[in-house]
Amino acid sequence: MSTNRLFVLFVCCAVIFTDMVGYSIIAPSIPLFAKLFGASDAVISYAFAAYPVAFLLTIIPFGFVVDRIGKNHLVIGIGMFSLAAACLVLILSESILTFSLARAFQGIGSAASWVAAQPLAAQQIDTSKKKGLEIGSITIAMGLGMILGPLIGSVGGLRTPFVINLFLALGIGILSLLSLKGEHLKERVVNYDYLSIIKRTNIVIACLVIMFLYASIGMMEVLFPLYMDSLGYVKSSIGVLFFVLSLFLVIGQPFTGHWMNRVGPHLPVFIGFFSIALALSLMVLCTSFAGWIPVFILFGVALGMLISASMLLIALNSKPGEQGAAYGIWNFSFSVGYLVGPALGGTLSDMFRIWAPSIGVRAPFFFFSVLILVCLAFFRLVMARTGQSSTNI
Repeated sequence: MSTNRLFVLFVCCAVIFTDMVGYSIIAPSIPLFAKLFGASDAVISYAFAAYPVAFLLTIIPFGFVVDRIGKNHLVIGIGMFSLAAACLVLILSESILTFSLARAFQGIGSAASWVAAQPLAAQQIDTSKKKGLEIGSITIAMGLGMILGPLIGSVGGLRTPFVINLFLALGIGILSLLSLKGEHLKERVVNYDYLSIIKRTNIVIACLVIMFLYASIGMMEVLFPLYMDSLGYVKSSIGVLFFVLSLFLVIGQPFTGHWMNRVGPHLPVFIGFFSIALALSLMVLCTSFAGWIPVFILFGVALGMLISASMLLIALNSKPGEQGAAYGIWNFSFSVGYLVGPALGGTLSDMFRIWAPSIGVRAPFFFFSVLILVCLAFFRLVMARTGQSSTNI
């Protein structure tokens, strides 16, 4: 890989890193925002879901711009400045409506950042013999952002973390506009054939993996901090657990990358999904901080495994000129899951607080554990019918 390609990959990873700082910085503050607004589990979950709604509405148009026009640096700039705008609104937020607006700006920023940076980064490793390992650099950047986000989110008052994130997003946005101006995808399509892309079994599996994974994560990110708060844990404790999750997401990536180079992406999907289902149930069966540590370690390793495996499935089953569209569909699937997860989880939590107070906020965690196991059975059935083995890539 040439120096220029390394630098482009580095900047793309910096964009993903910054976006994930903004994505994860809010988790420790959710109980504080809920108390500030007097919001129930369902209401704060619906407001939280403004992120995936905005993501859902903008991801395909941004993917169209990337593949048709190729102005990746402009789309990335939009993403970083939208994240900065989200931070500014959160700094000034005094109502659930302004909180929802901030989440919408975050969703627009993430859609632009991922759909422009992800295929550009993937292009840098296109000729590599170690795609499984090198594509992990994107997941590592994501994980590092998720490590720093909760730590920043745990410091100072309610507004302090968003001031820090505001300046970070502005800095990376300016860097991207200046350094990526001459970079674009080598091949661009004239006419999209989305139907052809989504007919490919491995792309379908990749999109379903990311959709159900982030439905579960979105639910957990809203409700687990509220569960901890109900047990008397403070903001910093919440931040530490999400830090542990992100740390082991990163630590596990080199091993996941080497493993995928040997066995392909399918087996990691099965093991990762089973681990996520187990971890979700254990989260609400435990009530001690020490008990949560190994659970969040397991969750972090499995999360990184599934993200890398699903991205590798997309990379291996899409042509260079289709990558913007293929990753756009992948991100679209993410946004659907991330929209449904918090909304469904918050609704279930409020319902069970009335019907079965002893279960209450824990019910959605058990529900999503079962849902993921059903997905695993479905994936196995699809692969069996198409004659694929767990090591077939």
